[in-house]
Amino acid sequence: MLLALTLRIFGLDAKSVFADESASFRFAQLDWTGFWNTITSREANMALYYIVMRFWIRISSAVWFVRLFSALAAVATVPVVFLLGRRVFSAEAALFGSALLALNSFHILYSQAARGYTLAVLLVTLCSLYFIRALEEADWHAAGAYVVSATAALYAHFFAAFVLLAQLFSLFFLKSQSRIVRRQIGLMLLVAGLGTPLAAFGALHKTDPIFWLDHPSIRDVHHLFTYFFGSGLKFGLSALSIILAAREWWRRASSSTQRAYESAWVYVFVGLWLAVPVALTLLISHWRPVFSPRFLMICLPAVVLLVGEGLSSVKPPIARYGFAAVLFTSAIMALPSYYRRPGLEDWRGVADYLTKNVQPSDVIVVDVYYRDAFDIAFRQSQQNCPTQKVMPLLPGRNVLKDVHRIWIVSCHPTRKAHDEVRATPRDFFLHSKANFVGIEVLRLEKSPAVK
Repeated sequence: MLLALTLRIFGLDAKSVFADESASFRFAQLDWTGFWNTITSREANMALYYIVMRFWIRISSAVWFVRLFSALAAVATVPVVFLLGRRVFSAEAALFGSALLALNSFHILYSQAARGYTLAVLLVTLCSLYFIRALEEADWHAAGAYVVSATAALYAHFFAAFVLLAQLFSLFFLKSQSRIVRRQIGLMLLVAGLGTPLAAFGALHKTDPIFWLDHPSIRDVHHLFTYFFGSGLKFGLSALSIILAAREWWRRASSSTQRAYESAWVYVFVGLWLAVPVALTLLISHWRPVFSPRFLMICLPAVVLLVGEGLSSVKPPIARYGFAAVLFTSAIMALPSYYRRPGLEDWRGVADYLTKNVQPSDVIVVDVYYRDAFDIAFRQSQQNCPTQKVMPLLPGRNVLKDVHRIWIVSCHPTRKAHDEVRATPRDFFLHSKANFVGIEVLRLEKSPAVK
């Protein structure tokens, strides 16, 4: 936990506020009427996070402090992963898994973002722990905690529903008393009932497709697992560890002893936690793209637990700890490159570039959705925007007659930016293009003859 806290607090304010983060700031600062209208008509996803932020941001609206909540939720997930891993596998596997989570740069990235992803990961891990406890102990306290944490997970992120489906599917592989299974299904139906408002939102408010997502390819799936495992050596070692965990599952599932056979179920439970959300997201994306690694971070606890179990199955101990040391060392060595990166969207770099190049008479075009991130970047850099002419769309000819230079700032560049270039009057031409992480800045100049 101390390691996780240190890695998530370090440089908490260093990266640019990206567009989705700026939406979190904006929603949290709305009046209650505007906030209620927003979450009931447009932004029901992450509703729980936005509600918490309304109170959190009143303590301080500093970027580091708003992000601190995500960091604390991420740190709290580490002991929950340990408790769950100890219950389903072993204390050693749990220790390996929680250490891997603490070192995971993908988890660190969203621990340092003002978004609800780490809260959702915490809640799906917590409800998975109580799912196991409710099955093993028939304890009504565990049952109540499961209902509360599972319902909260749904309101933290829609994709938590995929984890609950994975839990439901795992029950079909559980060779246990039908009374216990029926009781757990009843609890899950109660959670589904409490989540009815989310289903109603989806049915009544047809949201637009997520414009920055495309239909996923094999490369996108590979990238997802590099986020989970890391790249290079880490990827190979983590994949090998999961293969070792699968081998241990097969050994127990094919055992002639009843106890070993029953203990194999936990591998099915954790494996489905990883497989079901990924598979269903790929399936849905066939019609409507929703495949994004950040949405599937809810699978990360399952990944680190399977890797931890694979590591713990290595024999003899000297080989096991040597294997773990290499994996942990490679994870640590990858962290400096994470801290050097400017973030998901380099708005600070854009602010510095524009400050040095834009004249007061120039026009800057920034889509309205990205305007908050644009403004925050100047505040973070302690600079003023070099022109007052910042517009969401290209202005008409009357405004442009005294303008000699236009700057089009396009985040996650799409056809829209290039459409805007084509829509400019013919007396403007594309002079140059500057690329930043996640952002493109196009410079248009008025033709010299017109000047």
